[in-house]
Amino acid sequence: MDLTTISEWSLMIHPVTLLVVIADVFAPIMPSEFLVIASGSLASEGTVLLPVSLLTAATGSLLGDLALYLLFRNRLTHWLDRFRWGRAVHRGIRNAIDKAGKSPTYAGLVALRFLPGGRTAGIAAAGIAELPLRPFLGFAALGGVLWSFWLVGLGFISDVTTGFPMWASALLGMGVGTLVGLIIAAFFALKQRREVRKTHEHADSVQPPAAPTTSRAAHEEQRNASFADRDDQRP
Repeated sequence: MDLTTISEWSLMIHPVTLLVVIADVFAPIMPSEFLVIASGSLASEGTVLLPVSLLTAATGSLLGDLALYLLFRNRLTHWLDRFRWGRAVHRGIRNAIDKAGKSPTYAGLVALRFLPGGRTAGIAAAGIAELPLRPFLGFAALGGVLWSFWLVGLGFISDVTTGFPMWASALLGMGVGTLVGLIIAAFFALKQRREVRKTHEHADSVQPPAAPTTSRAAHEEQRNASFADRDDQRP
């Protein structure tokens, strides 16, 4: 398909974007960011409505988040393991969790989705930790809205400021978004490294003094024995 004629099937971009954004939480290699940014570029040209682009991206994000959260909270991952593709998806999710950490926070549900693979890791970790459903939905919805505004806005602004074709504006916006995500990921990695260092320093500072060495203990015992012998020799 020629991407330069994408405006001719612009009515299809919203349902396709919705499905891909939902699936992206299970397989982060899906081109959800490109489609969301492309919808912003189309909105700047008046081909599609900007509010619909925002609503589509945010809705797909929330539905995908909820599906993955329930899958891990209800311990249904064995269903994935029945299929070859499911095992690959499950393995990819586990790898993402190992990289991002297994201690989810509500703030992480918002922030992690801006990192490569962070959405998958944050949502799955929330399900494993069994975070309460109501606050999870609130923070997941907030994260989805911010994420949709960010990506749709990138496409919209890229198309307005550059005058490039829609596909070129979408690629430019995707490049900027990826760069920002890598910067945020580096910041989180540096912060986590500092926290680990502080933890080790604190552990060293509260460590009890070392037990006397064997030679020192033997010397003390010998001295005590000599004192006892001296006492025995007294009249």
